[in-house]
Amino acid sequence: MSVPNWFNTLLSGGHGRLEDRANNFTAIRIGFAFLVLAGHAIMLPMGLPITGAAEVLVDNAVQFALDGFFILSGYMIAASLIRSSDMTGYALSRLLRIFPGLAVTVLVLWLVAGPLLSSYVPAEYFAQMETWAFPMLILAQIDPHAGLPGVFPDHPMPEMNGPLWTIRYELLAYLAAGILAAVGLFRRPSIIVALFMGTAAFSVVHMIQPWDGIGAATVDASARFGGAFMAGAAFFALRDRIALTPLGCLLVVLFAFALKDTPAAMIAGQLAMGYVTLWAGFLRIPGHIGVAVREVEDVSYGVYILHWPIGQIVLALHPGAGAFTLLVVMAPAALLTGWLMRVWVEKPALALKPRLRALLNPGRIRSTGTAERINTVRQGV
Repeated sequence: MSVPNWFNTLLSGGHGRLEDRANNFTAIRIGFAFLVLAGHAIMLPMGLPITGAAEVLVDNAVQFALDGFFILSGYMIAASLIRSSDMTGYALSRLLRIFPGLAVTVLVLWLVAGPLLSSYVPAEYFAQMETWAFPMLILAQIDPHAGLPGVFPDHPMPEMNGPLWTIRYELLAYLAAGILAAVGLFRRPSIIVALFMGTAAFSVVHMIQPWDGIGAATVDASARFGGAFMAGAAFFALRDRIALTPLGCLLVVLFAFALKDTPAAMIAGQLAMGYVTLWAGFLRIPGHIGVAVREVEDVSYGVYILHWPIGQIVLALHPGAGAFTLLVVMAPAALLTGWLMRVWVEKPALALKPRLRALLNPGRIRSTGTAERINTVRQGV
């Protein structure tokens, strides 16, 4: 008796090859960035807490998108570190991916938007200590929500750039993975799985008894994003043992739903999110649409770090603007500025990597391996 084709489809599937770049992860990251944008279009005029059934639904989708960024990051960082011993290249890739775009964003907010939108005249604006502390606080991630004097003080959400708080945890994840790889631990699949189990246990314990002492927000974010990052890493470590199938997607979602009221809810949701995201990422979309999806320019980072200040500027110019108006303006503006950042800032910065690596490792001859072609994730968002 032959097996129906639809049944084979439910059970077949697997992880593709990141080196081939025949995947949809760039498009998925862009989708995550626009989900965050949609949530912030609601949050900026409303403030916190988010109320309303539809609004809460969008906010929940935003939270899954943030976890999705870290899951994909863990998956691809594990791929990079397992396949390459070039720690200089690893560090340069991470730094050149995050800081050039962040630096340009900070400079534009500090030197252009700030003076134009501040309630202070330019001379008073530049006489404030807060003005001069702003770039250091943001770039060093000492205070990602640092403000500028007289800018957006009456807005429901007065932060200059709300999404930047996640970059700190992305950098911490990169640093921890790099240190562990340098001593040989993050290069072994069994160790990666053990580390995931440790972060999963930490997630469950934190859900049972959240830390409410000094650094409570940092501990909470670490429990969340650490679990997501290591879930992605564990998926890569076990890629030869985990098939990605539509039936598997259904089962992991049902499993997460069954645990939604338990201390394991967060980690179960991240595992389900990771499984479904990876299945979608390696899904082969036929025809010209598939080519367009696979070859789309990666504007996700630009959209992620630019949409909030765009929304704040719209609110400053039109104080009565609502969520729909903000969404209509923020989406195309963030897409355009994100594309400009990608073409004019990110790609030229990443192109400097071979030269910088040669300067840092003089005399070292190394061929470019497959790991150099891995399409690594931001962030960060």
